[in-house]
Amino acid sequence: KTGIVDLFDGISALEKGVIRCVGEPDKRFDEDALRIMRALRFSSVLGFEIEEKTALSINKNRELLKKVSAERLSSELKKLLCGKNAAKILLEHSETVSVLIPELSVLKGFDQHHFRHHLDAFEHTLAVLENVPPVPELRLAALFHDIGKPFCQSFDESGTGHYYGHAQKSAEIAETVLR
Repeated sequence: KTGIVDLFDGISALEKGVIRCVGEPDKRFDEDALRIMRALRFSSVLGFEIEEKTALSINKNRELLKKVSAERLSSELKKLLCGKNAAKILLEHSETVSVLIPELSVLKGFDQHHFRHHLDAFEHTLAVLENVPPVPELRLAALFHDIGKPFCQSFDESGTGHYYGHAQKSAEIAETVLR
């Protein structure tokens, strides 16, 4: 009868393109930890910014994700990966995503010591992800394509890094994580 009732100023948040929790973010994430992944997914898919207090709480409460079922996390992760801002969210919230896929944390800051790679292995992975069509299987393949590199690194006499067998190692890690 009265039209839209907006008790928590949600319309304004939508208009501004902001993801934020109602009330205290810590309390909301403690009630349902999957909300952490939903916030990241909405930000990725919609291109919305995550409000600072909510973003800090996501990072603070990331370990709560270990209590959420793998199926629910997998569903949210696939949607996040197919969002237009997936790489940005993965970069900004790499510590949170690493709760789901700890092997990703090894890529961050990993210098490939090769003239063809000016980015660290994580940034390279995100660049590949951005340039793959937003199809879950393709985005997952991009996410895991070099995850085995840190385990296969060797150097030649000139100090150039080589990664013999990294494709196989990456496939093994991907299979383990996806199972």
